[in-house]
Amino acid sequence: MSPFWYTIDTVHKLYGNSYQSFALFGPVHRFWLGLCLVLCVAGFLLFRRLGERGRRRVLLVLTVLLLADELLKDVSSLATGQFVWAFLPFHLCSINLFICVWYAIRPNRIAAEVLYALCLPGALAALLFPSWQALPIWNVMHLHSFTVHIMLVLFPVLLLAGGFRPNPQRLPAVFGVLVLDTIAAALCNHFLGTNFMFLRGEPDNPALGAIQSFFGPAYILGLLLLVFAIWVVLYTPWVVAGAVRPTKHHLAV
Repeated sequence: MSPFWYTIDTVHKLYGNSYQSFALFGPVHRFWLGLCLVLCVAGFLLFRRLGERGRRRVLLVLTVLLLADELLKDVSSLATGQFVWAFLPFHLCSINLFICVWYAIRPNRIAAEVLYALCLPGALAALLFPSWQALPIWNVMHLHSFTVHIMLVLFPVLLLAGGFRPNPQRLPAVFGVLVLDTIAAALCNHFLGTNFMFLRGEPDNPALGAIQSFFGPAYILGLLLLVFAIWVVLYTPWVVAGAVRPTKHHLAV
């Protein structure tokens, strides 16, 4: 079988768990991060110029591309006999594919809030600290892993460009989605021996490995604290902007 079709499990079996095909923040990694930045900036600027119908079409096309990208992973691994339970859509980023579908079919603020509060930081974290460094550069799973996460970052960026404004009052609903996803992931992990949502730790990932090392048995608590810290960073600018705007209006009057 050509290395183009290898999954990360196959690479680990052939070369060991410590094998890396590209370096963290090395040339290959920087290329993908740069591509993500360019697409987000260009997408933000162009999306703002579109009318409502044009925006809906762009989001529908992006959703179709996301589903096709995910399907490529499943079909290629099944066709080559490498499919494992870990490919089921119970990781946070995979769940957000369905949130994108939900929003594309029926735009609503709760779906948009989930995409901003969970999808954006989750996909961005995956891009910054990829857990697929073992995959060859010219490889279907390498291409899938980067492209699907770039599109998951792009989707909420386009929502912001279209006028969506995050509101911390909707965070309880977002937390509810996170809890449901975590319960589903935990059940799958228990019965299938998987590691969805990285609930069992991920020493090969620099960020998750650091949390696991620092918190030890309280690793899940560390993940939860990280989520809350990220939400503080994501929502503080919007809370400040909301407080400043009425003040400016009052002074103008």
